[in-house]
Amino acid sequence: MLHRITARPRSWALLFFGSLILLTVLAFYLSSNKEQPEPEQPPEMSEVLEALEATDFHNALIPPLSPPPNWEQYTLQKGDRLSLLWADKWHLPLATLYTLLDNKEGKRHLNRIQPGQHIEWLASRDGQLLALRLWQSRAEGSEWLRENTGFSFRNLTSQREVKLIRLTGTLKGVLVNSLQNMPEIAGQEGVIATALDRHLPLRRDARDGDTFSLLVEQEWLSNDPTPYSTRLIAFDYTGDRMQVRAARHQDGRFYTPEGFSLIPPFDRIPLAERYRISSRFNLNRKHPITGRVQPHYGTDFATPTGTHVRAPADGRVTRSQWHPFAGNYLVIDHGQGFETRYLHLSRSQVKSGQDVKRGQLIGQTGNTGRSTGPHLHYELHISGRPVDAMRAELPSVEKLKGADLKEFLAQSKQLFAGLDGKLALKKLALSLPESR
Repeated sequence: MLHRITARPRSWALLFFGSLILLTVLAFYLSSNKEQPEPEQPPEMSEVLEALEATDFHNALIPPLSPPPNWEQYTLQKGDRLSLLWADKWHLPLATLYTLLDNKEGKRHLNRIQPGQHIEWLASRDGQLLALRLWQSRAEGSEWLRENTGFSFRNLTSQREVKLIRLTGTLKGVLVNSLQNMPEIAGQEGVIATALDRHLPLRRDARDGDTFSLLVEQEWLSNDPTPYSTRLIAFDYTGDRMQVRAARHQDGRFYTPEGFSLIPPFDRIPLAERYRISSRFNLNRKHPITGRVQPHYGTDFATPTGTHVRAPADGRVTRSQWHPFAGNYLVIDHGQGFETRYLHLSRSQVKSGQDVKRGQLIGQTGNTGRSTGPHLHYELHISGRPVDAMRAELPSVEKLKGADLKEFLAQSKQLFAGLDGKLALKKLALSLPESR
């Protein structure tokens, strides 16, 4: 009796495990006879390269909020060296200058520049030269244009014309709409509105009913009805939230009638201490894997996580966000076309729309986003173009002094007279010095 009781469980166990094995074999057989999916096709080489270059998060950040490129200009002064101006002040690649000097036209004209000659250039957002003009006089000049195979050259036979325009109006909505009914600037209202927006917090403080007066300088070639350059040279803006009156000095910056700068002094480095630079600004850097030219638009500082980052100048935070490549990042608008960016922060300590002061703590360095180690990636943009923050010419004074102040007061007196309609614009145009 005992034997029967103990033997019965063994039989049930053998039956159970045997059935389980049979069902497993049957399931495997049925699944192996199902239609197999087609193997996944390998990616195209172009897709691979794009994916690799996308890991260069420094260039994958949101597009800049900058206008189309506009002609810039400078009048050569005594003691100027073209190579230093080219790289340090104009932020153009020296390799491009060497390319222009490598042909007989470039050698003949660029090696013989003289004080008083006027230079104009057009550059892309990433700092590549698109066109260059060198004027011996307003009726005689030379032009280089970027082509697919290099630069073309021609002697200019058209005279360079300069005209001043005075605009007055009342704000209705946004400034660009308030300028649209002024036929003398047809097609240029966006450029003018952008220029004034760089100097005033229009998006925050402008209100319907505000009044404005603008003094604008336009340049064009005598055989072309469309101006190639439109510049704001003086303005007066009056509203409930702001009253600002300023004029452009020969250094290209705007100052009040008393000589106070509209842009505050700048610190070179946004850190309280100096740290090793692990990667420098380099427009010609090649991607380590693809071999393609992939510019590095910033300066990387190797810092421990948590290092304090401080605002290099007064400004307003326009972005405080997260980006899959940049991690925690900040963008600060300092006015007059100066903007700074800070990537890979472990922590941001300011919010979008917040005003900040020079030296204020704005964040802490980290290793967020697509990063290989703790560091700060710092960018400086001027007029919508990234420049080398370690070499760029930065604002250094709150108020002009000495000879600079005396020169500005004399020149701005005429500009303000033209702005207020007390001086004929044709007479004013003849008395103005060429821009520096």
